Amino acid sequence: MEIQEAISLVCELARTHIDPAAVRRAKERQAAVLAWEEPDYLPMSFGMPVPAMDALPYYDWAQQWDDPRKSFVEQMKGVIWMGATGADAVPEMRADLGVVCAPSLFGVGFVAPAHMKPMVNQFIAKDTLRDFVLPEDIRALGVMPRLIEHTAHHLALLREQGLTEVVGFHHCDTQGPFDIACQVLGHDIFTEVYDDPDFVHQLMAQTTQAYIRLSRLCKALQGEGEVGGNASGYWMKRGGVRACDDSGILLPARLFEEFNLPYMAQAITAFDGGWIHYCGGVPGGGRAEGIHLHDLYLKIPRLCGFNFTTGKDLDAEIRKVLAQRIAYIGLTARGEQESLADYFRHALALCPGRKGLILNAEIRGDEYGEALDMWHSLQDEMFK
Repeated sequence: MEIQEAISLVCELARTHIDPAAVRRAKERQAAVLAWEEPDYLPMSFGMPVPAMDALPYYDWAQQWDDPRKSFVEQMKGVIWMGATGADAVPEMRADLGVVCAPSLFGVGFVAPAHMKPMVNQFIAKDTLRDFVLPEDIRALGVMPRLIEHTAHHLALLREQGLTEVVGFHHCDTQGPFDIACQVLGHDIFTEVYDDPDFVHQLMAQTTQAYIRLSRLCKALQGEGEVGGNASGYWMKRGGVRACDDSGILLPARLFEEFNLPYMAQAITAFDGGWIHYCGGVPGGGRAEGIHLHDLYLKIPRLCGFNFTTGKDLDAEIRKVLAQRIAYIGLTARGEQESLADYFRHALALCPGRKGLILNAEIRGDEYGEALDMWHSLQDEMFK
């Protein structure tokens, strides 16, 4: 199948399978939850297979890097998969260039292999970073020209195909201040916090500005204001950014509080709020990365949402988040023998009424047709 035929097919499938009214409802519900308000129903999202997509070609990550048309097709597969359910996802895409966007502003080396997203493969020397000053205008640095190209291509094609009401667009993978620092300096940062703390603070100040300026550039390219809009697939009235902290959770609490927390707070409050994600332990896996930092994360001003997984007591951690009037975004653990109704009741029992939860649900193959109605009817039953 030629690329233009693939583009035509994914666009037609999006028009056929995604209901604009459902997307509008999803935005309203997500925005309410992330503002700690009460929607008509707590939002839930899940994906489902669309057999017609089996005819589409596959484009690897190197092909997507080189050709925004191929990136568009691959991202549209996920858009259709999420949007076809009629649930509360905001199907979306981005300039999907992996995690290298912000680190590339500092001049890191990177590769764009076929089997995975682009990644950093050469760090910057400490002596070079001591003298580095990030300019206000970052559009010519690193991979920004490619980011601008992919963004312009995707937005123009969505407009041309009449899909702007059903396919959202959000910022690239901006990472977070400490994640960026780790990719710029490398693992040495975990010894430099002891050996040269002043240097680490200087670097963190620069990576925080990199996060803020990259986020502002993305929102400007998307035609959004700095406050509100699509924050990595979730719709916000205020805020409008997501920050990652996959590396930050490796710090002990004392060092996190000094070298990460104030910079993450600066990054989030620059946009009047946002939500934070980190990858951690898998439910049932017996691991619990990041839990030792949850009390500190929850101190961040204007934090609207928190997304994590854990192998320990996930319910207890979700309740801790909701007690601070911060939304939990993500999954809740479902037992192998747990019925759909019991799974939903379990999730909803964590909530203080219709507030605080955006559920990324675990729905099994024979449950697609009943899941959404059951989710709503159980809320009517439990939150009279």
